[in-house]
Amino acid sequence: MENAKKIFESIEDLLSRAKFEDALCTIRKMDTSKLAEADYSYYCLLISQAMLSTGDNDIDDFIHKALSFYKKQDNDVLYAKSRYLFGWHLAVAGNFIEAHEVLMEAFVFLKRHDKYREMSLVLNRLAYVQNHTGAIEDAIANLRESIDINKKLGVDSNVTQFSRNLATVLIRSGRFHDAIIYLQSILKEIKNLDPSAKLRFELGYSLSLAFMGDTGRAIKNLKSAKKYLTSVNVDKSVYHEYLGWIYNLDGQYEKAAKTLKAGVKIAVRIGPESTYVSQTKRLLADAYVGLKEFDLAEKTAREALAVAEKIRERSEIGACYRVFAQVELNRGNGEKAKKRYHDAIDIFLNVNSRYELAITRYLAAISGLYQSGERAAMLYLAKEYFQSEDITHYVNLTDRELNYSQAAPIIPSGVGGDAAVFIARDRQMVQLIKLAENVASSSMTIFLTGPTGSGKDRLARYIHERSGRKGKFVIVNSAAIPDSMVEAELFGFRKGSFTGAEHHRTGLLEEADGGTFYLNEIADATPEFQAKLLEVIETKFIRPLGSNVRKAIDIRIIAATNNDLDNKMKSGRFRRDLYHRLNEIPIILPSLKERPDDFLPLIEHFLAQNGYKFKSASDKKYLKNISSAMIERPWPGHVRELKAEINRLYLLADGDLGKMAQLVRAGSHDECDQLINALEQSGWNRREAARILGISEGAVRYRIKKYQITQDTNA
Repeated sequence: MENAKKIFESIEDLLSRAKFEDALCTIRKMDTSKLAEADYSYYCLLISQAMLSTGDNDIDDFIHKALSFYKKQDNDVLYAKSRYLFGWHLAVAGNFIEAHEVLMEAFVFLKRHDKYREMSLVLNRLAYVQNHTGAIEDAIANLRESIDINKKLGVDSNVTQFSRNLATVLIRSGRFHDAIIYLQSILKEIKNLDPSAKLRFELGYSLSLAFMGDTGRAIKNLKSAKKYLTSVNVDKSVYHEYLGWIYNLDGQYEKAAKTLKAGVKIAVRIGPESTYVSQTKRLLADAYVGLKEFDLAEKTAREALAVAEKIRERSEIGACYRVFAQVELNRGNGEKAKKRYHDAIDIFLNVNSRYELAITRYLAAISGLYQSGERAAMLYLAKEYFQSEDITHYVNLTDRELNYSQAAPIIPSGVGGDAAVFIARDRQMVQLIKLAENVASSSMTIFLTGPTGSGKDRLARYIHERSGRKGKFVIVNSAAIPDSMVEAELFGFRKGSFTGAEHHRTGLLEEADGGTFYLNEIADATPEFQAKLLEVIETKFIRPLGSNVRKAIDIRIIAATNNDLDNKMKSGRFRRDLYHRLNEIPIILPSLKERPDDFLPLIEHFLAQNGYKFKSASDKKYLKNISSAMIERPWPGHVRELKAEINRLYLLADGDLGKMAQLVRAGSHDECDQLINALEQSGWNRREAARILGISEGAVRYRIKKYQITQDTNA
């Protein structure tokens, strides 16, 4: 027994120093025939850890023995460790759903006993599962937490390992610059790592370079890193996968196919239904597409899909759909190809895989399957991502495609005095308006988010007016329709369909036929409203109450909210499937405070609306002074409040810009006095005070708090 204890201590030491092969060799030399049950159970725990660490997942008998023993014992920590190893085993086998549950249980037990280092190991493995099931943000959060834990504990080796793992997740989600930052942060520690860890570092760094267009350097790096290869199957599998991937990105499809075929053989040894098999086979299918061997591409992608669906690896499912789209396109099956592209885009949106989403949009756009509006929208959205990550070669490709087939200019459908106008000089806002103009003529849904007063309603109308659609712009306050009225309001009704239905009534959706259906405050829509809206988006049909006839409708949907929907989706108050249907083209409007370059042209515009004509250089000087002073102020009401404030100052100054500049410089004292006067005049009715001042009620509340005004301020 004493001898076993010493051997266990030496194995633990080897495992802690990442000497996994040595640990496995030592433990396999042990004579287990005379071990007591407790010692044998611990032996099973250690050999499971050593085997998993060397890429051998055949631990069923060992781990179940450990689980069975420790479940009966009063030792939460060892039971948690056995659950952790079991979760690791399940994850490698591709059983991600059960792995997630098992790992969460292990985490709870460890947290109960403040075992922070062990907790960080579980979080790291949990992130691996979440990365492969599409919960990218959760994976990133868990890895950052595990890094923080180990920094506090001073365990530098774990900080390095988890930083590398975080970089891998960031790469898979398309955030290459962030990934490189994390990789560079551990550059000094690489020399102290074991060969396997050095290999993983080089793999991540090389793939980042390849995605950003430097495939030559990436291939050179990876070939140089081959010296770090060990006999561990997982390392050999990932090496072949990444090298084949980079060959694909470089257009060397024959080399890619050869490398990936070898990788598949190794991956199958790890587990025939593992993530290594699904990813490597899918990349092999991509290589066959590049070689124009479409039958082989389809066959290989179907094999990859079967594994990916079984283990619910959503990003790989999307990538397989993209292969099928390219196969169907080659066969001349346009509608099937479009459906597959749409399915792939849907998944990549859902899992926030930004690079794969942009690539799929680009491939769909150049397929010849889409009209100019959709084509331009997809190209512009793809380009926006490529620019954000400095992927220059794809920026140039999307630019070439956009310039090659520029659609004819669309005449705004809402010409007239009420036509929406956008004043923008700020670079961010100019790009946003350009995006809106580019996607206006497509039929894709648009999701507008941004603070109150940032211009969502105006932008929705602006898009409609440039869409070329002849139908109406119908505005719906999603929060204002109760469940009992949803069907009648959206679909309309026929006379006699219910008590009180004395005539036919056209529903809001039919009213928008041929035009734009604008859903404001969509975050506050009731569950019934959400369900009916999703049905219309998916079927493109409506049926009025009291009618047996369905009618096809052609509407463009724009939705808007000033709420963060993440929490509502997590709590089940907003449907995630509806969100992804609405979020085909996301547009995020910045607050006025984030647009400092727009203050001057906006103020100039508002003054012009008041009839002011700029005549002299001093006018421009005063305008600049007014703008500079306004930038310093807080703007809870945003553009609307700025307009109201300029109108108020213009009236107070009797149209004299010099006096306006003086009033602005007088600043907060005047603002405070005016607010107190308005509150006293209105009997402290905030809404009435807002009307008197020409600002929003929210701005009144903000200024009361800002100046700490109470009802007895002047008492």
